[in-house]
Amino acid sequence: MNIFKYIFSIPKTILINFKIFPIKTAIKLPILVGYNLKIGEIHKNSIIINSPISRFMIKINITEGSEGVNFSYLKNGYLKVSKNSKIIFNGKADFAIGTAIRVEKEGIISFGSRFNCNKNCFFACDKNIIFGNNVLLGWNVNIRDCDGHKIFKNSRMINCDKEVVIGNNVWVGANVDILKGSQIPNNCIIGYRSCITKMFYEENCVIAGYPASILQKDVNWEI
Repeated sequence: MNIFKYIFSIPKTILINFKIFPIKTAIKLPILVGYNLKIGEIHKNSIIINSPISRFMIKINITEGSEGVNFSYLKNGYLKVSKNSKIIFNGKADFAIGTAIRVEKEGIISFGSRFNCNKNCFFACDKNIIFGNNVLLGWNVNIRDCDGHKIFKNSRMINCDKEVVIGNNVWVGANVDILKGSQIPNNCIIGYRSCITKMFYEENCVIAGYPASILQKDVNWEI
């Protein structure tokens, strides 16, 4: 990381940690945020860490991401956690530049340990999004448990929010959309530019397509 970016990020990092956490936690500076991260909304205790605390264990809008991927739709990054909403971290996490995280209503988004996402990923949570451990996202991944606007038929809302669950050791390729009601089992790979719209149950699979389906079974992956 560029040393000047690191230095410029320290003041905002200190402010964010003391705004969110109790003093005992805040002085350890568990979250490192980029100096140009835009904060839409944040509250005391809106972020919870359920693991041993270490300095800068969570990085937001700091890491540059993959070399050669120079475009950024939201260079500053964005973080919004509305009142009564939560982000839960169960270990270390790294969100590259351009990441946007929006948690509203009474939504809860939970990240497992060793979470890593590349540039320009977008998370929209109004209900519940759950990530297991060792999840890797490519660039421009869009994950949401909501539609953004209400749709009515005969005066009844027909597009309720639905939970999204992503298991352990999952690799999601670039430009993937994971929409409400989706489930990705452990040890799966999601192919480039796929769209996940439903629940999958079989582990160790390659899932790809628009909409997605299982293409290969009994596979494993590693970095």
